[in-house]
Amino acid sequence: MEFEIHADGSVSVAMYDADGKSIPHLAQGEADRLRERALRREYEEELWHVAECCFEPDFFKGDPARSLVAHVWEAYGDELEFLWRKSPGSAVVRRKDTEKWYAVFLAVPRLKLGGSSRERVEVLNLRVRPGEIEGLVDHHSRFPAYHMNKKSWVSLCLDGTVPFEELAARLETSRRLAGK
Repeated sequence: MEFEIHADGSVSVAMYDADGKSIPHLAQGEADRLRERALRREYEEELWHVAECCFEPDFFKGDPARSLVAHVWEAYGDELEFLWRKSPGSAVVRRKDTEKWYAVFLAVPRLKLGGSSRERVEVLNLRVRPGEIEGLVDHHSRFPAYHMNKKSWVSLCLDGTVPFEELAARLETSRRLAGK
């Protein structure tokens, strides 16, 4: 396979067999359709490999999210892990010593947090001390954790409504809670 990645993000690909002959992309018969599906899977896997090796993800658009990602790297040397291909804008951060997650960056519709809008908002899921949830959740900028255990995780909006200092302090606590 030969890939050409253009500045606008589009990709051109050419596929060749072992003899160097071009493999056409359009299927003719049933056997060709089966071969095309196999080639498509191989093509998609190779594209993911290229993306993972050659590009730095740029999913987080807001300043709070970008600042926190930088803070995680500077303070702890931990990197974002993009684990889900079906949700490429979601990333986890884990401790190196325990391999436990202590932060999850997501972009979700406000509807998923109990709001009434389909607008996507960047959130940070963090661990919290047992019993802390009740006093923390305000259903405006602090919510029961999206897609996590709601007794020990919280979702904080990264839209400027939670001060950076609080986010950084809660991130530190979450990291500590994920320790040994």
